[in-house]
Amino acid sequence: MELLQLKYFKTVAEFEKISAAAEALYISAPALSTSISRLEKELGVQLFDRYAKRIALNAQGELFLRYVNQMFDALECGKKELLQNAIQQKKHIWIATTTSNLWMDLITEFSQACPQYTLSCTNLNLDKLSLGFLSAQYAFVLAAEEDIPASLADDMESILLFEDRPAVMVHPNHPFAARTSVGIEELAQQTLFLPMQGTAQYERFVKLFVANGVAFPNATSCSYQFYRNLVEEQMGVAFSTEHTGRIDRSNIRYIPIDNICPPWKMKLYWHNRKLTDDETAFRTFAREFYHL
Repeated sequence: MELLQLKYFKTVAEFEKISAAAEALYISAPALSTSISRLEKELGVQLFDRYAKRIALNAQGELFLRYVNQMFDALECGKKELLQNAIQQKKHIWIATTTSNLWMDLITEFSQACPQYTLSCTNLNLDKLSLGFLSAQYAFVLAAEEDIPASLADDMESILLFEDRPAVMVHPNHPFAARTSVGIEELAQQTLFLPMQGTAQYERFVKLFVANGVAFPNATSCSYQFYRNLVEEQMGVAFSTEHTGRIDRSNIRYIPIDNICPPWKMKLYWHNRKLTDDETAFRTFAREFYHL
């Protein structure tokens, strides 16, 4: 099994068509088809179901693709770490988050207060964390406690930075804007916008409805900036958090959602190792920023 074969497999899985995948890979369709067949023969299983005009992953193929993606992700992180070492970025801090918009104030204030340090901030979907994959490249992870699998949390240290609660983001002209809170069952009557599926915040809202015994409403999933713009255009309301409302300086209103769930514990995680001076500076700044 060769790396090139796995790249071919991944591309075919994405395009679901040999001819389109071959064009993207700059090889002939017969050569690509032969490569896929050889891979299946070597593995001893069929990875795709063949149809008249397309090719689609079967259950075995979907399972194999998960590990192929994990491998390519690890290789990409390895390349980044090699580059980091090569250019000797001694004052560069790598950070991962599960909900990037919640941490904009911390990242912005640190960058302004400590310009001698540079930051890289990457937003991770939960599927990577659920596989127990977290590159040592990241010095810190900013996440809700429930976002981090126990297998990762056991090997990391953490501090609680703040607690957050669900809220609904509305335009000042919306009837909810004058309210002190909104019942979760009331939201089903609204045009709703949600974070992207697979993100930590989306999953938190799904659990919120389940815990409160309310059917999950039909809603449009999109990026934070996109659904924020839709709210500003008075196209509907969006799920958000009370903390996001505290750091938002616009005229958008954030109304707490009544619920029976405990608050989300938002934490700073780091690997159980000695931190560098710049990493220690960031951890200290985060503590002071949230008055810990």
